[in-house]
Amino acid sequence: MRIKGLDTLRVFAIVVILIYHFFDKILPAGFLGVNILFVLSGYLLMRNFLKEINQTGHIHLGRFINRRFIRIVPAILLMLIISLVFVQFVSTDYLVGLPQQVAAVLSFNTNWYEILNGGSYEAQFIKHIFLHTWFLALEIHFYILMPVLILAILQVAKKKALDFKGIKIYLKRLLLALTLISYLILYIGVLTGKLGTSFNYFSDFTRMNSLFLGAFLAVFLEDHQIPRLSPALALGTLTVVTLILSLLLNYNDQQTYLVGFFVIDILTAFAIAQCLNAEHVYEPKLITKLASYTYGVYIFHYPFMVMVSSLTSSFIKYPIILFLIIGAVILNQKIWEPLFRGEEIAFLPLKPKSFRARLLVLASPFLIIALSGLVRYREPDMLSLEKQIWEKTVEGDVQKIEADINNLSQSVKMAGGDALADSNRDVKILMPADMHKKGSISVIGDSVALGPKNYLESSVSNLSVDAKGSRLLEVGADVIRELRQQNQLGEYVVVALGTNNQDSPKYYLKEILKAIPAGRKVVFVTPYNGRDNLTYVAEAMRKIAKANKYIAIMDWQAFSEKHPEFYEGTDKIHFYGKEDAYKAYKNLLMEALQEAKKKGAKP
Repeated sequence: MRIKGLDTLRVFAIVVILIYHFFDKILPAGFLGVNILFVLSGYLLMRNFLKEINQTGHIHLGRFINRRFIRIVPAILLMLIISLVFVQFVSTDYLVGLPQQVAAVLSFNTNWYEILNGGSYEAQFIKHIFLHTWFLALEIHFYILMPVLILAILQVAKKKALDFKGIKIYLKRLLLALTLISYLILYIGVLTGKLGTSFNYFSDFTRMNSLFLGAFLAVFLEDHQIPRLSPALALGTLTVVTLILSLLLNYNDQQTYLVGFFVIDILTAFAIAQCLNAEHVYEPKLITKLASYTYGVYIFHYPFMVMVSSLTSSFIKYPIILFLIIGAVILNQKIWEPLFRGEEIAFLPLKPKSFRARLLVLASPFLIIALSGLVRYREPDMLSLEKQIWEKTVEGDVQKIEADINNLSQSVKMAGGDALADSNRDVKILMPADMHKKGSISVIGDSVALGPKNYLESSVSNLSVDAKGSRLLEVGADVIRELRQQNQLGEYVVVALGTNNQDSPKYYLKEILKAIPAGRKVVFVTPYNGRDNLTYVAEAMRKIAKANKYIAIMDWQAFSEKHPEFYEGTDKIHFYGKEDAYKAYKNLLMEALQEAKKKGAKP
């Protein structure tokens, strides 16, 4: 029997997720819609299993696997085929690592692939076009785990001669324990910071709590009643709270994991329970119809969104993406899935169980392998941006070596030709002269600073940029100590780090300040990330500068928000080759240096 209200729940969750994927600045935590779907999936799966156990005393594993296969796999295969064809016509950057992504999708391990690669919806130079399948991977793991657990409990029940009620007691205890353990792992991971954000977000251990909670709810409601309220009120409350939290939270916010997930899970469970009393509630047929398409929309929207967006940033991309999604969903539901189910397709001269029909079905995995082989053949060694960062890092290292050689040569000449041979003579090896001059400037940066490095060093006297790709905020203090030991730390120390997401920016910024010796003037450059508009490192810099009056702020993050033209055609983080951006960066830096001069040196 269909439960009214659940289709509304499903459609709302998908809409929130779609808004997050397409307009992440509007709903930076729109991924909370995933929690709604997880709780709903857990509930429906366990509800069906309980019904089967009650009627037959066991579960039919083969029938369950067949139903899940027909529901999930055809759309996945079609999505891979279409995407692997489409990707041939966009930037070759999207080919990098794509065969591995395909393997992760087919093995239903995208979530672990992203964890191992430090992935997220926000933290990649180039978006993985199959990233969204992490959700399916986790559901599949749940679909594998639950039958195994149920079969084990049924074996125990058989030995102990337990009735259906006894089986439910075992299930309730087990599911409650698994739910609590999963939440506990999530909280430990977030509070200790040891597991990393991608693990907390993608891992089975930290995300199955929603699925377990849904399954527990199904067993609990078999024997317990909860207060009957208005289903519309429950759904409305969930809707409002989800939207508010989606506006306030984000992927890197600890409160997302400590509060957001749990609140949405509980409200979803409550809404489902109230929907059991919704026999007389009106649910539009349109909602029911849309709900039948939600899986297809979810599967196909993300690859189209990523690839079309790579071709154009104009508004025209939205109707194009919509057209492609609708076409793919219709193709999947009206032709592709019926072929897998062996159903007749009225408008095609193709018998459902004919050789040609079976050939189409059986050929799809081999077509995916062939297309993956083509991708592998055309796949570059690295992303174009990674190549630029690597080249600029090597260029900087070469310049450093050349400078050291020149300084050593000059020092030897100044000391005299036989200086090194005279053991009684005190020889002073001079380090770069500009670092000894009044007003010398040391910029410590990451891959962002590599872009304007040459421009800054050639246009600002006595300025040196020490920058490397993928440099984390946490190594900033070590870099400063190394420069001090080499006598290469300028009078002004400019900290341009923090682009690469860091869970504890305040701690590492304080460590950087400890490493800077007294008498130096300090500038913090706030990092800009135009992908997800994360500002927590910038905010930490502002707070520390407010507490330490000698620190000047170069607010590149706030400035960049007003100048999106600096990042047109880029990854929204780096601005390589943008002369206007280089000039603006330099001007803002000079203003910050003047402010640092007025504030005075570190005491």
